[in-house]
Amino acid sequence: MTNFLNDLKNKKFTQGEPLEPEAIIIAQKILHNMGMDFIPTSYVDFLKHYNGMKYDGSYLFGATVDDDLDIIDKNEQMQKPENTILLGYNDFDLLCYNYLLKQYQIIDRNDFETLSTYTEEERDFALSNIMAF
Repeated sequence: MTNFLNDLKNKKFTQGEPLEPEAIIIAQKILHNMGMDFIPTSYVDFLKHYNGMKYDGSYLFGATVDDDLDIIDKNEQMQKPENTILLGYNDFDLLCYNYLLKQYQIIDRNDFETLSTYTEEERDFALSNIMAF
């Protein structure tokens, strides 16, 4: 995550409220009850630093934050491919985690075509891609 955090140092972004440990547990349970898998550990690690953020029309969701950044609300409201958790978006693409394939995916918002895939170890590249850094 070091590269992504370094990229953030020179950006003016809005971040969500500080993460409360119980918020992750609640979000995990609600998402699971919605028929999804759990938020990947690598993304939870990101949330410990930045519990959601928005920058120049791009969003990364967090646990129990305002409506623009709430991972539960966005997974209820926005369309996304099956077997995925929606983690963020920009004007053109979605950032999803495919829990069957265990990978981050950049997906076209219009036709749900997978444009890029990233392993959990490549999470920073996926986050940078959706945030357009």
